[in-house]
This record gives sequence, C-alpha cells and structure tokens, in this order.
Amino acid sequence: MSEQQPTHHPHDITEAADTAGTDGSVRGGTPRRSALAGAGALAGTAAVLSACGSSSDSDQSSGKASIDPQKPVDLTSTADVPVGSGIKASADGVTAIVSQPKPGEFKAFSSSCTHQGCSVNVQKDTITCPCHSSVFSLSDGSVQAGPAPEALPEYTVAVNGDRVTIS
Repeated sequence: MSEQQPTHHPHDITEAADTAGTDGSVRGGTPRRSALAGAGALAGTAAVLSACGSSSDSDQSSGKASIDPQKPVDLTSTADVPVGSGIKASADGVTAIVSQPKPGEFKAFSSSCTHQGCSVNVQKDTITCPCHSSVFSLSDGSVQAGPAPEALPEYTVAVNGDRVTIS
C-alpha cells in the first residue's frame, strides 16, 4: 500500500517550501500568516513614527526658531492675518504660524509641536496640535494644554509695508 502525501498548492502562504514545519509554522513555531502580519505592522508603525519626528528649523532649548538672519523669509501679507487669530503660512521651505494678537502686533512661531513634532494648526484664537491635542497661545506660543512640554519656538518678525517677514 502506498501512503498518500499531502498536496500543496504553490500559492499557499501558510507554508514555505524550505522553512515551514508540518504545522504551517516558520522556523521557531510562528505561523507564517502571523509573521507576515507582524512585519506589515512594524512597517506601518515606522511610517507613523517618522511623521512625528522633530523639526529641524527650531532650537527648542533657547525658545527661538532659527532662520539665517541674512536671509529673512517673506511669509505673508499683513492683510491675510486676522486680528485675534492667525494663519499657517509657507515660503522658501519654511512653514510658520503667523498671528496678530492685537491690531498691528504680529508674531510668528514654529509650526512643529514641541511634544513630538506634529504640524500644528490655527483654530480660532489658539494654536492646536491635531496629534495629541496640545494647545498653544497665539500671543506668545506658550503651552495652554499639554502634553507639549515647552512653548513653540518664536521667530523674529519684521513688518515692511504690508509684508510680514521672519528671521
């Protein structure tokens, strides 16, 4: 009597020809589907964590954001920044939050949250982080609600005519 061997389909991912055991596990006893799912989860986690990296355009230890003072960035028009609120503006590779807490008073802050570097946004009269709900003041960048540990670094602002520049 001849014994029948189990049939294997070439596209069956539960076994690999040279590494699978009879129970469908990869060396060490991990089921192949679990090993593949784990690898996918690790790749996804790495992508998410890289999105929350720290900003390279600020020096958080001094509280000042850094742009070459010899090359100020013309960021926006004064007319685009509402009194009592602010906007997110970008130019020359720099993104910043520009606010006008009082008529004629302009401030600019790093757009990277001091918690994990997520990009912050303006919501009415505050700056908020969509990742972990930190809230910052539009007038001085100070933390109003955590988990952010520090204020947003501030840029030096100059108003030339109707243009807001930062350095």
